[in-house]
Amino acid sequence: MKKQTLFLSHFKDLRSVLVRSSIIFFVIFIFLFPFSNEIYEFFATPLINQLSFVNGSLISTKLTATFVAPFKITLFVALIISLPLIFSQIWKFVGPGLYKKEKVFILSASIFSFGLFVIGLVFVYLVLFPNIFRFFIVTAPGNVDLMIDISQYLEMILALFFAFGIAFQIPIILIVIVKFKLLKLNKIKSNRAYIYVAAFVFAAIFTPPDVISQILLAIPVIFLFEMGVLISDRLFES
Repeated sequence: MKKQTLFLSHFKDLRSVLVRSSIIFFVIFIFLFPFSNEIYEFFATPLINQLSFVNGSLISTKLTATFVAPFKITLFVALIISLPLIFSQIWKFVGPGLYKKEKVFILSASIFSFGLFVIGLVFVYLVLFPNIFRFFIVTAPGNVDLMIDISQYLEMILALFFAFGIAFQIPIILIVIVKFKLLKLNKIKSNRAYIYVAAFVFAAIFTPPDVISQILLAIPVIFLFEMGVLISDRLFES
């Protein structure tokens, strides 16, 4: 009877966490929604800047895309902004049941993970976008007028954001693997060559089919792998 009561209590608490998290997300989205066009323009700026050199433009081939594309990118921004607040709700639920060392590790890893994810997004916007857009525009035949559909552009940038956001989690993934002894650090180090090759394969899959964007993803992946190895070595092997 006590176990059932305890389960129901935890279930109610979890439901409350999910409800509050959903409310946080929707409140932030509702606040951002009136600025959805401006948000889309902000994310389109790197492409527009490059298109201006060839008198290119963004277009919409569907009437609904003028609403749907800004709507989707605003959802994405609302999700990123709400993640720390959502995590705080989850932490209130799971935190009391953890030991002090577990709390320190999980809290530190979560903050580090979110920071790396944001750094990945900033890297895409400031470094990757200008370079790959310039590459595609420069290599376009001279008799081709560039008119980019806003929906296709949105799909591409979201895919790149998620690819780099995930790739930038590599140090955290390595730290967790070593901490919980899923693999020995020496084993990971001995397979560097394979991991470097995997980085370029990953880049080839999740970036546009050009060498520049693949290199701009593969090199940070390798750098982040080495960072994860170094941190794991300092924390667990010293």
